[in-house]
Amino acid sequence: MKRWLRLSLSGFAASLILAMAWGVWPLLLKFQEGERNLHAIKAYHLLLTTANRISAERGPSNVVMSIEPGSDAAATRRLTEFRAVTDLSLDTALGMDRQWAKPFIFQAIAQTISDAHDELVAARAEVDRIAAMPAGSRSREGVRQAVDGMIEVVDHYQTALDTAAQALALLGPIVAGSTMVAQSVSDLREFGGRIASHIIPSVSRGERLTEDEIERFYRTEGRLLEINRLLGTQRLFSADPEFQPLAQDIGQQFFGQGLGLLRRIVAEGKAGASYSIEPSQLTALYVPHLKPLEDMRNLYLSHMIGMFEERRATALSRLGLTLLGSLLCLGAAFWFLGSVRRKILLPLLTAQEAVVSLAGNRSIERMSLDSSISEMRTLFSAVSVLATKINERRRLMEDLRVQAETDRLTELANRRGFDTMTEDALRHGRAGHLGIMYFDLDHFKSVNDKLGHQAGDALLVEVANRLRSQCDARVCLARLGGDEFAALVQGLDEGEQRGLAKRIVGRLAEAFEIDGHRTHIGVSIGIAIWRDAHLDLETLCRQADMALYEAKAQGRNGFRVFHPRMEMAFRERAIEQAARMEHERGGLNAAA
Repeated sequence: MKRWLRLSLSGFAASLILAMAWGVWPLLLKFQEGERNLHAIKAYHLLLTTANRISAERGPSNVVMSIEPGSDAAATRRLTEFRAVTDLSLDTALGMDRQWAKPFIFQAIAQTISDAHDELVAARAEVDRIAAMPAGSRSREGVRQAVDGMIEVVDHYQTALDTAAQALALLGPIVAGSTMVAQSVSDLREFGGRIASHIIPSVSRGERLTEDEIERFYRTEGRLLEINRLLGTQRLFSADPEFQPLAQDIGQQFFGQGLGLLRRIVAEGKAGASYSIEPSQLTALYVPHLKPLEDMRNLYLSHMIGMFEERRATALSRLGLTLLGSLLCLGAAFWFLGSVRRKILLPLLTAQEAVVSLAGNRSIERMSLDSSISEMRTLFSAVSVLATKINERRRLMEDLRVQAETDRLTELANRRGFDTMTEDALRHGRAGHLGIMYFDLDHFKSVNDKLGHQAGDALLVEVANRLRSQCDARVCLARLGGDEFAALVQGLDEGEQRGLAKRIVGRLAEAFEIDGHRTHIGVSIGIAIWRDAHLDLETLCRQADMALYEAKAQGRNGFRVFHPRMEMAFRERAIEQAARMEHERGGLNAAA
Protein backbone atom coordinates (compact mmCIF):
# COMPACT_ATOMS: atom_id res chain seq x y z
CA MET A 1 0.00 0.00 0.00
CA LYS A 2 2.76 2.44 0.91
CA ARG A 3 4.66 1.59 -2.29
CA TRP A 4 1.56 2.18 -4.40
CA LEU A 5 1.09 5.49 -2.62
CA ARG A 6 4.65 6.59 -3.40
CA LEU A 7 4.29 5.64 -7.09
CA SER A 8 0.94 7.43 -7.37
CA LEU A 9 2.27 10.61 -5.80
CA SER A 10 5.37 10.52 -8.03
CA GLY A 11 3.24 10.08 -11.16
CA PHE A 12 0.88 12.86 -10.11
CA ALA A 13 3.81 15.20 -9.44
CA ALA A 14 5.32 14.45 -12.85
CA SER A 15 1.97 15.10 -14.57
CA LEU A 16 1.63 18.37 -12.70
CA ILE A 17 5.07 19.51 -13.83
CA LEU A 18 4.23 18.60 -17.44
CA ALA A 19 0.97 20.56 -17.19
CA MET A 20 2.88 23.57 -15.89
CA ALA A 21 5.35 23.26 -18.75
CA TRP A 22 2.45 23.05 -21.22
CA GLY A 23 1.11 26.34 -19.92
CA VAL A 24 4.51 28.07 -19.92
CA TRP A 25 5.66 26.83 -23.34
CA PRO A 26 3.38 29.05 -25.49
CA LEU A 27 4.47 32.12 -23.52
CA LEU A 28 8.10 31.17 -24.02
CA LEU A 29 7.48 30.92 -27.78
CA LYS A 30 5.72 34.29 -27.68
CA PHE A 31 8.73 35.87 -25.98
CA GLN A 32 11.11 34.31 -28.51
CA GLU A 33 8.91 35.68 -31.31
CA GLY A 34 9.01 39.15 -29.75
CA GLU A 35 12.79 38.97 -29.40
CA ARG A 36 13.21 37.88 -33.02
CA ASN A 37 10.83 40.57 -34.30
CA LEU A 38 12.69 43.26 -32.35
CA HIS A 39 16.03 42.16 -33.84
CA ALA A 40 14.46 42.16 -37.32
CA ILE A 41 12.98 45.64 -36.94
CA LYS A 42 16.25 47.03 -35.59
CA ALA A 43 18.11 45.53 -38.56
CA TYR A 44 15.60 47.03 -40.99
CA HIS A 45 15.91 50.37 -39.19
CA LEU A 46 19.66 50.18 -39.71
CA LEU A 47 19.20 49.46 -43.43
CA LEU A 48 16.77 52.38 -43.81
CA THR A 49 19.16 54.69 -41.95
CA THR A 50 21.98 53.68 -44.27
CA ALA A 51 19.79 54.42 -47.30
CA ASN A 52 19.04 57.83 -45.83
CA ARG A 53 22.74 58.50 -45.29
CA ILE A 54 23.47 57.71 -48.95
CA SER A 55 20.62 59.98 -50.04
CA ALA A 56 21.80 62.77 -47.76
CA GLU A 57 25.09 62.99 -49.66
CA ARG A 58 23.26 64.41 -52.67
CA GLY A 59 22.70 67.76 -50.95
CA PRO A 60 26.35 68.67 -50.27
CA SER A 61 27.35 66.98 -53.56
CA ASN A 62 24.97 69.26 -55.48
CA VAL A 63 26.37 72.26 -53.64
CA VAL A 64 30.03 71.59 -54.52
CA MET A 65 29.04 71.05 -58.16
CA SER A 66 27.29 74.44 -58.16
CA ILE A 67 30.18 76.61 -56.88
CA GLU A 68 33.68 77.42 -58.04
CA PRO A 69 36.38 74.97 -56.90
CA GLY A 70 37.79 76.01 -53.53
CA SER A 71 35.42 78.96 -53.14
CA ASP A 72 33.61 77.48 -50.11
CA ALA A 73 35.76 75.42 -47.74
CA ALA A 74 32.78 74.83 -45.45
CA ALA A 75 30.81 73.15 -48.25
CA THR A 76 33.74 70.86 -49.07
CA ARG A 77 34.21 70.01 -45.40
CA ARG A 78 30.50 69.28 -45.04
CA LEU A 79 30.59 66.86 -47.98
CA THR A 80 33.58 65.07 -46.43
CA GLU A 81 31.72 64.73 -43.13
CA PHE A 82 28.61 63.37 -44.84
CA ARG A 83 30.69 60.78 -46.70
CA ALA A 84 32.36 59.65 -43.50
CA VAL A 85 28.96 59.16 -41.84
CA THR A 86 27.71 57.19 -44.88
CA ASP A 87 30.76 54.90 -44.88
CA LEU A 88 30.34 54.23 -41.16
CA SER A 89 26.66 53.43 -41.68
CA LEU A 90 27.46 51.03 -44.55
CA ASP A 91 30.03 49.22 -42.39
CA THR A 92 27.51 49.00 -39.56
CA ALA A 93 24.84 47.62 -41.91
CA LEU A 94 27.20 44.85 -43.03
CA GLY A 95 27.64 43.86 -39.36
CA MET A 96 23.93 43.92 -38.50
CA ASP A 97 22.31 41.41 -36.14
CA ARG A 98 21.65 38.20 -38.08
CA GLN A 99 19.39 36.31 -35.67
CA TRP A 100 16.10 37.02 -37.43
CA ALA A 101 16.51 35.54 -40.93
CA LYS A 102 18.19 32.73 -42.83
CA PRO A 103 21.86 33.01 -43.87
CA PHE A 104 21.17 33.20 -47.62
CA ILE A 105 19.05 36.34 -47.03
CA PHE A 106 21.93 38.07 -45.28
CA GLN A 107 24.28 36.93 -48.02
CA ALA A 108 22.04 38.61 -50.64
CA ILE A 109 21.72 41.77 -48.53
CA ALA A 110 25.47 41.95 -47.88
CA GLN A 111 26.25 41.48 -51.58
CA THR A 112 23.85 44.28 -52.51
CA ILE A 113 25.36 46.60 -49.90
CA SER A 114 28.85 45.80 -51.18
CA ASP A 115 27.82 46.46 -54.80
CA ALA A 116 26.11 49.70 -53.79
CA HIS A 117 29.27 50.80 -52.00
CA ASP A 118 31.31 50.18 -55.15
CA GLU A 119 28.81 52.23 -57.16
CA LEU A 120 28.94 54.93 -54.50
CA VAL A 121 32.73 55.16 -54.83
CA ALA A 122 32.39 55.60 -58.59
CA ALA A 123 29.57 58.16 -58.20
CA ARG A 124 31.65 60.14 -55.70
CA ALA A 125 34.58 60.16 -58.10
CA GLU A 126 32.33 61.64 -60.80
CA VAL A 127 31.08 64.30 -58.35
CA ASP A 128 34.66 65.17 -57.41
CA ARG A 129 35.63 65.37 -61.08
CA ILE A 130 32.82 67.80 -61.86
CA ALA A 131 33.47 69.83 -58.69
CA ALA A 132 37.18 70.21 -59.60
CA MET A 133 36.32 71.81 -62.95
CA PRO A 134 35.83 75.58 -63.25
CA ALA A 135 32.14 76.42 -63.11
CA GLY A 136 32.17 77.74 -66.66
CA SER A 137 33.62 74.48 -68.00
CA ARG A 138 30.97 72.22 -66.54
CA SER A 139 28.32 70.90 -68.86
CA ARG A 140 24.75 70.27 -67.91
CA GLU A 141 25.09 66.69 -69.14
CA GLY A 142 28.11 66.13 -66.90
CA VAL A 143 26.32 67.46 -63.82
CA ARG A 144 23.25 65.41 -64.73
CA GLN A 145 25.37 62.26 -65.01
CA ALA A 146 26.91 62.90 -61.61
CA VAL A 147 23.51 63.55 -60.00
CA ASP A 148 21.98 60.46 -61.63
CA GLY A 149 24.95 58.42 -60.44
CA MET A 150 24.18 59.29 -56.82
CA ILE A 151 20.49 58.50 -57.37
CA GLU A 152 21.31 55.13 -58.98
CA VAL A 153 23.29 54.15 -55.88
CA VAL A 154 20.15 54.62 -53.76
CA ASP A 155 18.05 52.70 -56.29
CA HIS A 156 20.55 49.83 -56.28
CA TYR A 157 20.64 49.83 -52.48
CA GLN A 158 16.85 49.56 -52.54
CA THR A 159 17.29 45.91 -53.52
CA ALA A 160 18.69 45.23 -50.04
CA LEU A 161 15.65 46.91 -48.51
CA ASP A 162 13.31 44.87 -50.72
CA THR A 163 15.03 41.62 -49.75
CA ALA A 164 14.83 42.50 -46.07
CA ALA A 165 11.16 43.53 -46.42
CA GLN A 166 10.30 40.18 -48.04
CA ALA A 167 11.96 38.35 -45.17
CA LEU A 168 10.19 40.53 -42.60
CA ALA A 169 6.81 39.87 -44.22
CA LEU A 170 7.23 36.18 -43.28
CA LEU A 171 7.49 37.09 -39.59
CA GLY A 172 3.85 38.08 -39.28
CA PRO A 173 1.30 40.74 -40.21
CA ILE A 174 2.37 43.24 -37.53
CA VAL A 175 6.00 43.20 -38.68
CA ALA A 176 4.97 43.36 -42.34
CA GLY A 177 2.65 46.32 -41.76
CA SER A 178 5.23 48.26 -39.76
CA THR A 179 7.83 47.58 -42.45
CA MET A 180 5.58 48.94 -45.20
CA VAL A 181 4.83 52.14 -43.28
CA ALA A 182 8.52 52.61 -42.40
CA GLN A 183 9.44 52.22 -46.08
CA SER A 184 6.78 54.78 -47.06
CA VAL A 185 8.01 57.31 -44.49
CA SER A 186 11.59 56.83 -45.68
CA ASP A 187 10.50 57.12 -49.33
CA LEU A 188 8.84 60.44 -48.51
CA ARG A 189 12.19 61.75 -47.27
CA GLU A 190 14.11 60.19 -50.18
CA PHE A 191 11.93 61.64 -52.93
CA GLY A 192 11.69 64.92 -51.08
CA GLY A 193 15.44 65.28 -51.54
CA ARG A 194 15.50 63.69 -54.99
CA ILE A 195 13.02 66.10 -56.55
CA ALA A 196 15.41 69.04 -56.16
CA SER A 197 18.27 67.04 -57.69
CA HIS A 198 16.29 66.71 -60.94
CA ILE A 199 16.57 70.43 -61.69
CA ILE A 200 20.04 71.14 -60.24
CA PRO A 201 22.01 70.49 -63.48
CA SER A 202 20.23 73.21 -65.46
CA VAL A 203 19.95 75.61 -62.52
CA SER A 204 23.68 75.26 -61.77
CA ARG A 205 24.43 76.14 -65.40
CA GLY A 206 21.81 78.88 -65.58
CA GLU A 207 20.18 77.11 -68.51
CA ARG A 208 16.59 76.40 -69.48
CA LEU A 209 15.14 73.19 -68.01
CA THR A 210 14.94 70.27 -70.41
CA GLU A 211 11.75 68.34 -71.06
CA ASP A 212 13.28 65.33 -69.32
CA GLU A 213 14.05 67.37 -66.19
CA ILE A 214 10.54 68.80 -66.11
CA GLU A 215 9.03 65.34 -66.57
CA ARG A 216 11.17 63.92 -63.78
CA PHE A 217 10.19 66.77 -61.50
CA TYR A 218 6.45 66.31 -62.00
CA ARG A 219 6.66 62.53 -61.80
CA THR A 220 8.51 62.73 -58.49
CA GLU A 221 6.09 65.39 -57.23
CA GLY A 222 3.18 63.06 -58.01
CA ARG A 223 4.83 60.24 -56.14
CA LEU A 224 5.42 62.50 -53.13
CA LEU A 225 1.77 63.52 -53.09
CA GLU A 226 0.65 59.89 -53.38
CA ILE A 227 2.90 58.73 -50.51
CA ASN A 228 1.68 61.61 -48.36
CA ARG A 229 -1.93 60.75 -49.16
CA LEU A 230 -1.42 57.10 -48.26
CA LEU A 231 0.29 58.01 -45.00
CA GLY A 232 -2.59 60.35 -44.25
CA THR A 233 -4.95 57.35 -44.21
CA GLN A 234 -2.97 55.86 -41.32
CA ARG A 235 -4.64 56.75 -38.02
CA LEU A 236 -1.22 57.06 -36.37
CA PHE A 237 -0.32 60.05 -38.55
CA SER A 238 -3.73 61.71 -38.64
CA ALA A 239 -4.87 61.35 -35.02
CA ASP A 240 -1.88 60.59 -32.77
CA PRO A 241 -0.96 63.77 -30.83
CA GLU A 242 2.73 62.97 -31.23
CA PHE A 243 2.60 62.63 -35.02
CA GLN A 244 -0.18 65.06 -35.94
CA PRO A 245 1.87 68.27 -35.46
CA LEU A 246 4.65 66.86 -37.63
CA ALA A 247 2.14 65.90 -40.31
CA GLN A 248 0.86 69.47 -40.28
CA ASP A 249 4.43 70.82 -40.50
CA ILE A 250 5.06 68.59 -43.51
CA GLY A 251 1.97 69.94 -45.21
CA GLN A 252 2.89 73.57 -44.52
CA GLN A 253 6.68 73.62 -44.70
CA PHE A 254 7.50 70.96 -47.26
CA PHE A 255 4.45 70.62 -49.51
CA GLY A 256 3.57 74.27 -49.09
CA GLN A 257 6.81 76.26 -48.91
CA GLY A 258 9.47 73.76 -50.06
CA LEU A 259 7.66 72.45 -53.13
CA GLY A 260 6.35 75.94 -53.74
CA LEU A 261 9.93 77.16 -54.03
CA LEU A 262 10.81 74.37 -56.47
CA ARG A 263 7.67 74.97 -58.52
CA ARG A 264 8.68 78.60 -58.86
CA ILE A 265 12.16 77.61 -60.04
CA VAL A 266 10.65 75.11 -62.49
CA ALA A 267 8.35 77.80 -63.83
CA GLU A 268 11.35 80.09 -64.30
CA GLY A 269 13.30 77.29 -65.97
CA LYS A 270 10.44 76.52 -68.33
CA ALA A 271 10.03 80.15 -69.28
CA GLY A 272 13.73 80.74 -69.82
CA ALA A 273 17.00 80.63 -67.92
CA SER A 274 16.51 83.67 -65.69
CA TYR A 275 16.53 82.16 -62.21
CA SER A 276 15.74 84.37 -59.24
CA ILE A 277 18.27 82.62 -56.92
CA GLU A 278 21.71 81.08 -57.19
CA PRO A 279 22.11 77.27 -57.11
CA SER A 280 23.82 77.37 -53.71
CA GLN A 281 21.00 79.56 -52.42
CA LEU A 282 18.45 77.07 -53.75
CA THR A 283 20.00 74.29 -51.68
CA ALA A 284 20.29 76.52 -48.62
CA LEU A 285 16.63 77.59 -48.90
CA TYR A 286 15.16 74.20 -49.79
CA VAL A 287 17.00 71.82 -47.42
CA PRO A 288 15.47 73.29 -44.21
CA HIS A 289 12.02 72.42 -45.57
CA LEU A 290 13.07 68.74 -45.55
CA LYS A 291 13.47 68.77 -41.77
CA PRO A 292 9.81 67.81 -41.02
CA LEU A 293 10.21 64.81 -43.35
CA GLU A 294 13.40 63.79 -41.55
CA ASP A 295 11.77 64.34 -38.16
CA MET A 296 8.74 62.28 -39.18
CA ARG A 297 10.97 59.48 -40.42
CA ASN A 298 13.04 59.44 -37.24
CA LEU A 299 9.97 59.67 -35.01
CA TYR A 300 8.20 56.79 -36.73
CA LEU A 301 11.28 54.55 -36.73
CA SER A 302 11.78 55.27 -33.02
CA HIS A 303 8.09 54.65 -32.43
CA MET A 304 8.28 51.38 -34.38
CA ILE A 305 11.26 50.09 -32.40
CA GLY A 306 9.63 51.24 -29.17
CA MET A 307 6.47 49.35 -30.06
CA PHE A 308 8.36 46.09 -30.61
CA GLU A 309 10.44 46.64 -27.49
CA GLU A 310 7.20 47.05 -25.57
CA ARG A 311 5.80 43.88 -27.10
CA ARG A 312 8.92 41.96 -26.14
CA ALA A 313 8.82 43.41 -22.62
CA THR A 314 5.16 42.44 -22.29
CA ALA A 315 5.89 38.90 -23.45
CA LEU A 316 8.82 38.67 -21.02
CA SER A 317 6.69 40.01 -18.18
CA ARG A 318 3.94 37.50 -18.87
CA LEU A 319 6.44 34.69 -19.11
CA GLY A 320 8.07 35.70 -15.82
CA LEU A 321 4.77 36.09 -14.01
CA THR A 322 3.55 32.78 -15.38
CA LEU A 323 6.75 31.02 -14.33
CA LEU A 324 6.54 32.56 -10.87
CA GLY A 325 2.87 31.69 -10.60
CA SER A 326 3.59 28.18 -11.84
CA LEU A 327 6.35 27.67 -9.30
CA LEU A 328 4.14 29.00 -6.53
CA CYS A 329 1.31 26.76 -7.67
CA LEU A 330 3.69 23.82 -7.92
CA GLY A 331 4.99 24.45 -4.41
CA ALA A 332 1.46 24.79 -3.11
CA ALA A 333 0.50 21.54 -4.85
CA PHE A 334 3.36 19.64 -3.23
CA TRP A 335 2.41 21.15 0.11
CA PHE A 336 -1.17 20.00 -0.38
CA LEU A 337 -0.02 16.53 -1.45
CA GLY A 338 2.17 16.30 1.64
CA SER A 339 -0.73 17.43 3.78
CA VAL A 340 -3.00 14.81 2.23
CA ARG A 341 -0.38 12.16 2.83
CA ARG A 342 0.20 13.21 6.41
CA LYS A 343 -3.35 14.05 7.41
CA ILE A 344 -5.43 11.58 5.42
CA LEU A 345 -3.60 8.73 3.71
CA LEU A 346 -1.07 7.89 6.41
CA PRO A 347 -3.70 8.03 9.15
CA LEU A 348 -5.87 5.70 7.04
CA LEU A 349 -2.94 3.26 6.73
CA THR A 350 -2.38 3.52 10.41
CA ALA A 351 -6.05 2.76 10.97
CA GLN A 352 -5.79 -0.20 8.62
CA GLU A 353 -2.88 -1.58 10.57
CA ALA A 354 -4.82 -1.05 13.72
CA VAL A 355 -7.82 -2.94 12.30
CA VAL A 356 -5.57 -5.78 11.15
CA SER A 357 -3.94 -5.84 14.54
CA LEU A 358 -7.33 -5.95 16.20
CA ALA A 359 -8.44 -8.74 13.88
CA GLY A 360 -5.37 -10.70 14.86
CA ASN A 361 -6.15 -10.11 18.49
CA ARG A 362 -3.05 -8.06 18.92
CA SER A 363 -3.03 -5.19 21.25
CA ILE A 364 -2.54 -1.66 19.96
CA GLU A 365 -1.81 1.64 21.54
CA ARG A 366 -4.44 4.37 21.71
CA MET A 367 -4.65 6.24 18.33
CA SER A 368 -5.63 9.78 17.58
CA LEU A 369 -6.39 10.41 13.91
CA ASP A 370 -5.82 13.94 12.59
CA SER A 371 -8.32 13.66 9.73
CA SER A 372 -11.83 14.82 8.83
CA ILE A 373 -14.24 15.15 5.85
CA SER A 374 -13.60 18.91 5.64
CA GLU A 375 -9.92 18.24 4.94
CA MET A 376 -10.92 15.98 2.05
CA ARG A 377 -13.09 18.79 0.65
CA THR A 378 -10.16 21.20 1.06
CA LEU A 379 -7.95 18.84 -0.92
CA PHE A 380 -10.37 18.66 -3.86
CA SER A 381 -10.86 22.43 -3.71
CA ALA A 382 -7.08 22.96 -3.86
CA VAL A 383 -6.79 20.63 -6.86
CA SER A 384 -9.63 22.51 -8.57
CA VAL A 385 -7.92 25.87 -7.95
CA LEU A 386 -4.64 24.44 -9.20
CA ALA A 387 -6.33 23.14 -12.37
CA THR A 388 -7.84 26.58 -12.92
CA LYS A 389 -4.48 28.27 -12.50
CA ILE A 390 -2.70 26.04 -15.02
CA ASN A 391 -5.28 26.48 -17.76
CA GLU A 392 -3.52 27.53 -20.83
CA ARG A 393 -3.83 31.21 -21.63
CA ARG A 394 -2.78 32.18 -25.09
CA ARG A 395 -2.79 35.65 -26.35
CA LEU A 396 -4.27 35.62 -29.83
CA MET A 397 -1.95 36.92 -32.50
CA GLU A 398 -3.45 39.90 -34.24
CA ASP A 399 -4.40 38.75 -37.70
CA LEU A 400 -3.34 40.47 -40.85
CA ARG A 401 -6.19 42.63 -41.86
CA VAL A 402 -8.18 40.84 -44.50
CA GLN A 403 -7.21 42.28 -47.80
CA ALA A 404 -9.58 45.12 -48.40
CA GLU A 405 -12.13 44.69 -51.11
CA THR A 406 -13.13 48.36 -51.01
CA ASP A 407 -11.68 51.26 -52.96
CA ARG A 408 -10.39 53.74 -50.37
CA LEU A 409 -11.16 56.86 -52.36
CA THR A 410 -14.76 56.23 -53.41
CA GLU A 411 -15.69 53.52 -50.85
CA LEU A 412 -17.04 51.41 -53.70
CA ALA A 413 -15.89 47.86 -54.29
CA ASN A 414 -12.48 47.52 -55.95
CA ARG A 415 -11.64 45.16 -58.80
CA ARG A 416 -11.10 42.18 -56.53
CA GLY A 417 -14.38 42.77 -54.74
CA PHE A 418 -16.19 43.23 -58.03
CA ASP A 419 -14.82 39.96 -59.45
CA THR A 420 -15.80 38.10 -56.29
CA MET A 421 -19.35 39.47 -56.38
CA THR A 422 -19.71 38.74 -60.08
CA GLU A 423 -18.48 35.15 -59.83
CA ASP A 424 -20.92 34.50 -57.00
CA ALA A 425 -23.75 36.12 -58.98
CA LEU A 426 -23.01 33.93 -62.02
CA ARG A 427 -23.40 30.84 -59.85
CA HIS A 428 -26.85 31.88 -58.62
CA GLY A 429 -28.10 34.35 -61.21
CA ARG A 430 -30.93 34.09 -63.74
CA ALA A 431 -30.06 34.35 -67.43
CA GLY A 432 -31.40 37.52 -69.04
CA HIS A 433 -31.69 39.32 -65.71
CA LEU A 434 -28.04 39.75 -64.88
CA GLY A 435 -25.53 42.04 -66.54
CA ILE A 436 -22.27 43.91 -66.27
CA MET A 437 -21.84 47.59 -67.03
CA TYR A 438 -18.45 49.17 -67.69
CA PHE A 439 -18.22 52.95 -67.25
CA ASP A 440 -15.44 55.11 -68.65
CA LEU A 441 -15.50 58.83 -67.79
CA ASP A 442 -15.20 61.13 -70.79
CA HIS A 443 -12.82 64.11 -70.56
CA PHE A 444 -11.69 63.15 -67.07
CA LYS A 445 -8.02 63.39 -68.01
CA SER A 446 -8.40 67.02 -69.07
CA VAL A 447 -9.99 67.85 -65.71
CA ASN A 448 -7.23 65.99 -63.92
CA ASP A 449 -4.53 67.79 -65.89
CA LYS A 450 -6.15 71.21 -65.55
CA LEU A 451 -7.18 71.15 -61.88
CA GLY A 452 -4.72 68.61 -60.46
CA HIS A 453 -4.90 65.13 -58.97
CA GLN A 454 -6.60 66.28 -55.80
CA ALA A 455 -9.46 67.81 -57.76
CA GLY A 456 -9.54 64.68 -59.90
CA ASP A 457 -9.94 62.57 -56.77
CA ALA A 458 -12.75 64.85 -55.57
CA LEU A 459 -14.43 64.47 -58.95
CA LEU A 460 -14.20 60.67 -58.72
CA VAL A 461 -15.83 60.77 -55.28
CA GLU A 462 -18.67 62.92 -56.61
CA VAL A 463 -19.10 60.56 -59.59
CA ALA A 464 -19.39 57.64 -57.16
CA ASN A 465 -22.03 59.51 -55.16
CA ARG A 466 -24.06 60.24 -58.27
CA LEU A 467 -23.82 56.60 -59.34
CA ARG A 468 -25.13 55.55 -55.93
CA SER A 469 -28.04 57.95 -56.24
CA GLN A 470 -29.19 56.20 -59.43
CA CYS A 471 -28.83 52.63 -58.16
CA ASP A 472 -30.75 50.47 -55.70
CA ALA A 473 -29.80 47.29 -53.85
CA ARG A 474 -29.93 45.28 -57.09
CA VAL A 475 -26.91 47.17 -58.48
CA CYS A 476 -23.42 46.65 -57.03
CA LEU A 477 -21.01 49.43 -57.99
CA ALA A 478 -17.22 49.22 -58.21
CA ARG A 479 -14.25 51.35 -59.15
CA LEU A 480 -11.84 49.26 -61.20
CA GLY A 481 -9.08 51.87 -61.21
CA GLY A 482 -8.41 55.36 -62.50
CA ASP A 483 -11.62 56.70 -64.04
CA GLU A 484 -13.00 53.24 -64.79
CA PHE A 485 -16.14 52.09 -62.94
CA ALA A 486 -18.32 49.02 -63.21
CA ALA A 487 -21.68 47.76 -62.02
CA LEU A 488 -23.08 44.28 -61.43
CA VAL A 489 -26.81 44.38 -62.17
CA GLN A 490 -29.04 41.60 -60.82
CA GLY A 491 -32.78 41.15 -61.21
CA LEU A 492 -33.18 43.66 -64.06
CA ASP A 493 -34.09 42.71 -67.61
CA GLU A 494 -32.53 44.33 -70.67
CA GLY A 495 -35.02 47.17 -70.83
CA GLU A 496 -34.50 48.06 -67.18
CA GLN A 497 -30.73 47.93 -67.63
CA ARG A 498 -30.99 50.28 -70.60
CA GLY A 499 -33.11 52.66 -68.54
CA LEU A 500 -30.57 52.61 -65.74
CA ALA A 501 -27.73 53.36 -68.18
CA LYS A 502 -29.70 56.23 -69.70
CA ARG A 503 -30.32 57.76 -66.26
CA ILE A 504 -26.66 57.48 -65.35
CA VAL A 505 -25.56 59.13 -68.61
CA GLY A 506 -27.93 62.01 -67.96
CA ARG A 507 -26.92 62.41 -64.33
CA LEU A 508 -23.17 62.45 -65.05
CA ALA A 509 -23.65 64.90 -67.88
CA GLU A 510 -24.78 67.51 -65.35
CA ALA A 511 -22.15 70.05 -64.24
CA PHE A 512 -19.83 69.33 -61.32
CA GLU A 513 -18.60 71.92 -58.80
CA ILE A 514 -15.02 70.92 -57.93
CA ASP A 515 -12.83 73.24 -55.81
CA GLY A 516 -14.80 76.26 -56.98
CA HIS A 517 -14.57 75.24 -60.63
CA ARG A 518 -17.59 74.31 -62.72
CA THR A 519 -16.74 71.48 -65.06
CA HIS A 520 -18.48 68.99 -67.32
CA ILE A 521 -17.64 65.42 -68.15
CA GLY A 522 -19.51 62.58 -69.68
CA VAL A 523 -19.61 58.83 -69.44
CA SER A 524 -19.48 56.00 -71.94
CA ILE A 525 -21.16 52.75 -70.86
CA GLY A 526 -20.82 49.26 -72.20
CA ILE A 527 -23.44 46.68 -71.17
CA ALA A 528 -23.07 42.91 -71.41
CA ILE A 529 -26.19 40.89 -70.51
CA TRP A 530 -25.75 37.34 -69.24
CA ARG A 531 -27.95 35.45 -71.64
CA ASP A 532 -26.24 32.03 -71.55
CA ALA A 533 -25.82 30.13 -68.28
CA HIS A 534 -22.57 28.66 -69.63
CA LEU A 535 -21.02 32.09 -70.23
CA ASP A 536 -18.04 32.63 -67.91
CA LEU A 537 -16.97 35.82 -66.18
CA GLU A 538 -14.01 36.49 -68.49
CA THR A 539 -16.19 36.34 -71.60
CA LEU A 540 -18.91 38.50 -70.03
CA CYS A 541 -16.34 41.14 -69.04
CA ARG A 542 -14.83 41.08 -72.53
CA GLN A 543 -18.28 41.63 -74.03
CA ALA A 544 -18.87 44.61 -71.71
CA ASP A 545 -15.49 45.99 -72.73
CA MET A 546 -16.33 45.67 -76.43
CA ALA A 547 -19.68 47.37 -75.85
CA LEU A 548 -17.86 50.18 -74.06
CA TYR A 549 -15.44 50.49 -76.97
CA GLU A 550 -18.42 50.72 -79.32
CA ALA A 551 -20.02 53.44 -77.14
CA LYS A 552 -16.82 55.49 -77.22
CA ALA A 553 -16.44 54.97 -80.97
CA GLN A 554 -19.99 56.23 -81.53
CA GLY A 555 -19.22 59.63 -80.02
CA ARG A 556 -19.04 58.97 -76.25
CA ASN A 557 -21.53 60.14 -73.60
CA GLY A 558 -23.84 57.25 -74.29
CA PHE A 559 -24.26 53.51 -73.87
CA ARG A 560 -24.27 50.39 -76.00
CA VAL A 561 -25.49 46.86 -75.27
CA PHE A 562 -23.26 44.08 -76.52
CA HIS A 563 -24.33 42.34 -79.70
CA PRO A 564 -22.35 39.51 -81.36
CA ARG A 565 -21.71 41.71 -84.42
CA MET A 566 -19.66 44.02 -82.18
CA GLU A 567 -17.08 41.29 -81.80
CA MET A 568 -16.56 41.14 -85.55
CA ALA A 569 -16.49 44.96 -85.76
CA PHE A 570 -14.04 45.05 -82.90
CA ARG A 571 -11.74 42.64 -84.68
CA GLU A 572 -12.01 44.58 -87.94
CA ARG A 573 -11.09 47.81 -86.18
CA ALA A 574 -8.13 46.11 -84.55
CA ILE A 575 -6.98 44.82 -87.96
CA GLU A 576 -7.45 48.26 -89.54
CA GLN A 577 -5.57 49.93 -86.71
CA ALA A 578 -2.72 47.44 -87.02
CA ALA A 579 -2.59 47.97 -90.78
CA ARG A 580 -2.63 51.74 -90.37
CA MET A 581 0.21 51.58 -87.87
CA GLU A 582 2.16 49.31 -90.18
CA HIS A 583 1.54 51.72 -93.08
CA GLU A 584 2.67 54.70 -90.98
CA ARG A 585 5.75 52.78 -89.87
CA GLY A 586 6.55 51.96 -93.49
CA GLY A 587 6.16 55.63 -94.43
CA LEU A 588 8.57 56.66 -91.70
CA ASN A 589 11.09 54.06 -92.83
CA ALA A 590 10.83 55.28 -96.39
CA ALA A 591 11.32 58.89 -95.28
CA ALA A 592 14.37 57.87 -93.28
